[in-house]
Amino acid sequence: MIPHVIVLEPNLIIHKIYNGYWFFGRPTTEELRQDLRAVTRKCRADWDITAPEFRAPWQQGRKELFYPYGKGYLQTLGNQD
Repeated sequence: MIPHVIVLEPNLIIHKIYNGYWFFGRPTTEELRQDLRAVTRKCRADWDITAPEFRAPWQQGRKELFYPYGKGYLQTLGNQD
C-alpha cells in the first residue's frame, strides 16, 4: 500500500492528493501550507480585504462583516458547532 496525503476542502471535497513514500512523493510543509492557503482563499469570501466590495464596508466601520473581528479566541472557538 502506498501512503497518501489528502488535502480536503469543506464538505470533504478533495483539493489535492499526494502519494508516495517518505523521501519522495510526500508533500513538504511549504506545499501543505500553500494548499491550505488556497483552500482558505476559496472558502473565505473576505480573504482579500483589498477587493472593492470589502474595502468600502471596512472603511465605513462595518467590521462585523469580517470574521472574527472583535472577538476573542475563546469566543471564536465557542461559536463553532
